[in-house]
Amino acid sequence: MLVKIMPADENVDLDELTNKISRNLPNGIELRETRKEPLAFGAECLLVAFTMPDEEGYAYALEDYLKSFPEIQEFVTEFVTRV
Repeated sequence: MLVKIMPADENVDLDELTNKISRNLPNGIELRETRKEPLAFGAECLLVAFTMPDEEGYAYALEDYLKSFPEIQEFVTEFVTRV
């Protein structure tokens, strides 16, 4: 699952946010890759690739987890595929 994560403001350290996200992911979900991408006016967002079992509930668990970070204003699922 590829997720675009928009920070709450331009002062959010995206490297630190990536580290915080990766520390306590729900069981079965792994952060595989991250990339910074230009957003607007010099601001950046994160593109984060997660892997998880193809079973019900994992995507919802990831969404709930990401919602718990005050540094994240919004996130959008960009792409989902089976590996």
